[in-house]
Amino acid sequence: MEYLAKFDDAGRRTATVCKGVHYQTDEERQSYLDGGYVPITEEDYHHYVGNRGGGEHGTGYIRDAVTGKPVSAPPAPVVEEAPQEPPIDEERLAAFEATAAQEARLVEQEARIAALEATLKGGEGK
Repeated sequence: MEYLAKFDDAGRRTATVCKGVHYQTDEERQSYLDGGYVPITEEDYHHYVGNRGGGEHGTGYIRDAVTGKPVSAPPAPVVEEAPQEPPIDEERLAAFEATAAQEARLVEQEARIAALEATLKGGEGK
C-alpha cells in the first residue's frame, strides 16, 4: 500500500492518505503531491502513528527535514508546576474585607447606642 503524508514545518505529520482508499488514479495522486503530500513507506507510517513506540523522549516521531525519515521528536517542553496556593481574587477579597469592616463599625455603633440608652435610663430617675 502506498502512503502519502503531509507534514508541518516542525516535521509533525498532519495528514495521511492511502492509495485505494483516498485516491485511485495517477491524477488524484498528483493532486495530493501538488498539495504538499510526500510519499512515505509503510514502515515510516507506523513510526508516525505511534505503532513503533514513542521514540527516545516518549513524544513520538517527526520527519527529519534532511533525510525525510522518522526521527525521535524532541522532548516535551517543561511545564511549570502549578502554584500550591489557590489564586486570590483581589476584587472578592476587597469586598469581603469591606464587609467585615462595616460589620465591625455596626458592632461599635450598637455598643454606643446601648451605652447612651443606659445613660438615659439611669438619668431618668434623678
